[in-house]
Amino acid sequence: MVNFRDNVDEAARHGVRWFAEPGGSIRDDEVARACHEHGISLVRTGVRLFRH
Repeated sequence: MVNFRDNVDEAARHGVRWFAEPGGSIRDDEVARACHEHGISLVRTGVRLFRH
């Protein structure tokens, strides 16, 4: 999951162009805005692969 904006900022510094993640974080909108600002494509799958 990409839970925080700083994850997106750091990924952009290293040339990441897309994220695929399940979504569902309380910060989804903040992360989506950061992706948009950096030109990073964001796909929300709605599928969680890690369960606690």
